[in-house]
Amino acid sequence: MRESENRKSNGKEGKFHINNIRGSLFRIIRQMKKEFLLLWTDKFNMLLAIVVPPLIIFLFGFMMNAIPDELQPIDCVVISYDSNVYIDDSILNGSVRDDYTLPYINAVNKSEYLNILHFYNATEEIYAMETARLMLISSEIKVIIAIPVAFSEFITLGLPGLIDCVPDASDIQSIQDTLNAVFDSIKIFVNDNNLTPQFELTGYEEFSIPEGYNLRFNYNITLTLSFIVFGVSMVLTILVVVQEKPVARLLLTPAKRSEILLSKYFTYTLILIFQVILLIISTLICRLYLAGSVFDLFIALFSIGFTGLSMGIFISTQSKTKTEANQLFFAVFIVILLLSGIFIPIDAMPVYLQIIAYILPLSHGDPMIRGIITKGKSVFGFDFFALLLLSTVLVLISFIIFKRRKYEV
Repeated sequence: MRESENRKSNGKEGKFHINNIRGSLFRIIRQMKKEFLLLWTDKFNMLLAIVVPPLIIFLFGFMMNAIPDELQPIDCVVISYDSNVYIDDSILNGSVRDDYTLPYINAVNKSEYLNILHFYNATEEIYAMETARLMLISSEIKVIIAIPVAFSEFITLGLPGLIDCVPDASDIQSIQDTLNAVFDSIKIFVNDNNLTPQFELTGYEEFSIPEGYNLRFNYNITLTLSFIVFGVSMVLTILVVVQEKPVARLLLTPAKRSEILLSKYFTYTLILIFQVILLIISTLICRLYLAGSVFDLFIALFSIGFTGLSMGIFISTQSKTKTEANQLFFAVFIVILLLSGIFIPIDAMPVYLQIIAYILPLSHGDPMIRGIITKGKSVFGFDFFALLLLSTVLVLISFIIFKRRKYEV
């Protein structure tokens, strides 16, 4: 008898739990419908979530693809301090004329990466360097190439011939291109004059972008994708739970607070999935070279976007007004952006800032997406699990705050 009674009670409890789950799912689905209807009436948010991200990718791709991949010749000035003659100890009272200044000038002219505007012989024009610096200040040139004293003598005697290079460092991104252009002229000079020792560097460029794809677009798109998907998801959700009349009215319905918050997570997660699909399609249309799989890229973008979504809802749950939510969003977003590694490499930061940077989401976005796009790495690495942990913590804190907060109904 007792066993039969226990079975009946267990059966009733099971049916009760099943009915509770069904009722909860029914209420969550109804809340999701209300969320979608509310979003549909807010045309600006729908435009921000659906239309703007792929539009930015298309605009970015058009601008990057409009720029030719070839380096434009860099304007330069060459100044020679090399002596015209020098004494050769092996020849009594003998002198040897300068032999290597003009060959280097010819090498500069042959280089497709340099465009020599002026050549100055410092022995005849003593203000040559001052003139060149004024041209550098006025942005007429990008680099000054100076041939030092005894340049030809050193080469003739088998010693290293040094060349001084003064690039325009006001544009830090162009310094490497400038140095590469000067190195190209040196390589031509060495090969044309059969100088020894000389080294011919050949090799396979690992993880290079294949021919037919735009290098600039494929390099810069990783920063753009993580920034867009995180920023848009965060902007969309910072006001969804902030104390306003819709939330107060919802508390009068049979819906529980956890169900209200779950419905918001589900709604914006579906929007995020659609948004990520549009972003991937738009990047592929713009000729993105993807070494990894589309699935890995989708999971990576979704994890970044869901972290932004979780952070936006977290800000919304603990804010009392729209103004407070917007101000907190602005402050948090600026800190995340500054410590993302986009402007300053994380390794160059102090240790305490590195710890904070690796807690924040955007520091994981670019490395994860870059690894998938350029190297074909799997999404399931350190960056993915760091974002997963951060999202989980933000979701749990948001539920705790929303459950304990008092709303006037």
